[in-house]
Order: sequence, then structure tokens, then C-alpha cells
Amino acid sequence: MPIKEIKKMCVIGAGTMGLQISLVSAIHGYRVALYDVSPEAIKRAPLLHREYSTKIKLGTDENKISLEKALSLIIYTNDPAEAARGADITSESVPEQIPLKKSVHAQFEKLCAAGTILTTNTSSLRVSDIEPALHYPDKFVAMHFHSGLAPLVDVMKGTKASEETIDIVTRFVRSIGLVPLVMKKEWGGYLYNTMLGMWYIGGIIPVANGVATPEDVDRAWMLVTGATSGPFGSMDAVGLDVIYGAGVSSAPGTSPFAMFGGIVEVVKPYIERGELGVKTGKGFYTYPNPAFQQPGFLTGK
Repeated sequence: MPIKEIKKMCVIGAGTMGLQISLVSAIHGYRVALYDVSPEAIKRAPLLHREYSTKIKLGTDENKISLEKALSLIIYTNDPAEAARGADITSESVPEQIPLKKSVHAQFEKLCAAGTILTTNTSSLRVSDIEPALHYPDKFVAMHFHSGLAPLVDVMKGTKASEETIDIVTRFVRSIGLVPLVMKKEWGGYLYNTMLGMWYIGGIIPVANGVATPEDVDRAWMLVTGATSGPFGSMDAVGLDVIYGAGVSSAPGTSPFAMFGGIVEVVKPYIERGELGVKTGKGFYTYPNPAFQQPGFLTGK
């Protein structure tokens, strides 16, 4: 059931995470404006919303409404002013680049009404790296969702966010059937992403040092653990642009991605070729039928 402080949500970015965040919010009764600068992204968003509705976890809250009703609550737009109009909270999911995120939040702070809560879905950056762009940083926090909409949502303030803002955001998260976890201090990788990042680093180290190929690393992981993919297959799913952005933008000592420069070295050639993983059809593997899902991969035949 929607909380009284929030009636409309503005989701900035119609990529994988923006689509999921907007859908789960509408499913729980919120009016949603989904905005993207790309006309193509907005054009395909309604179809992708229907596809995601069959694939992602949408919480277990009994107050969920039907898919058709939820879709009727969503507007799709390339007009930032239309998206911001009447919004009580925003959720930003744009690439992991500090200048871009600062620009986007400054733009929407001007477009939104006074008192609107702004949130970032950054997976690796610090809130305090973005908040200098804002006039009201007390209304700005990280509200970080996980791909596939796993139940966990990380909530993290920078140096300015008020306790009232944190309270509203955590209650909003619970109202959409998910579980908020408020960080005790800033850390640009939260909890799960810190552990995931160390797994990625563990896979990248032997590749960066010429010890093995990405296929070798994934094969080793899969053979021993019985998992259906390894770290490189997982990075493809997350998006190599996200991994690269985290490696480039994270300040030393602020996230696992800042601990090992080999991330940038290994991933950069793929970025330069526009091979970003599953989203572009090619990354470390070629999709929709990657080699690690094919018979013979584990035995190297």
C-alpha cells in the first residue's frame, strides 16, 4: 500500500534497472513516470515491462495490483519536465559516471517540486560524490536495488541526508514488498556488491596476469561449485559498462572495484568495441546462447 508521503515516482533511465524499479513500484499502486533521453528506449519500454513481469520477483506484498492496472499507472516519456511533474520521489539509474549523475540530479532537482526526495541507484559510487551538485542534499540518498529485484534494497546517506528522508525511503521500500537495509556509513559497494566485487576481482586477477582466459576462469568456478555461470558470465549479465564505470569512478578505499586496477585493463577493450554483455548481445560471451551454457563447455571440448 502506498505511503502517504509518496503518490508519484519518477524513474530516470529506462535500462534494465529502471524498467524493474518502475514496474515493481507500479505493481504496488504508485503512479510512475519512466523517463529516458533515448526515444528508442522509451518506445520499447512497455513491451519490456510485460516481459519483465514474467521473469523478476515482484515482492510478496498482498497489496499488489494486477499487471494491467499497474501498466495503466505508468507514463513513458522523453520529456524530463513531464516526468518530474508531481513526483514525490525519483530513482536514477544512469551510467556509473560521477559528472553524468551530478548533472542529472541537478537537472531534476530544478524540475521537481520543493521537498521531492531524490535517490540514486548507483551500485558503486558514494552519495557524497554526487550531493555537491544539489541545493537540498538533505533530500538525497542512495536507494540501491539489485538486478532481478532480489528482496534487498540498500539505503545509504552521504553527509547531508536527514533522518526524515531516510525514514520515508525505508518505508517506501517496505511498501513495495522489499527489504531496506540502512548502511551505518558510506561505502561505495554496499554489502552484497562488495562481496560480488571481490568475486569479480578474483576472476579478473588471473586473466590480467596472463594466467588464464575468461572461459578458463568460469570453467574452474563452475566445475568446483556446480554453479551455472562464473564471474565473467555474471559480469556480462550486470553489464560491462557498469563494471568499467565502477572501476574508473570509485575512489581508493571506497569500494572493492577501486582495489584492483586490472578491472579497467581487462574490461576496457570490450567497452571500446561496444560489447557490453547481454544487453548488446556480446561481451565476454556471445548471446543469447553463450558458450558457458553449451554442452562440452565444462570439459573444454
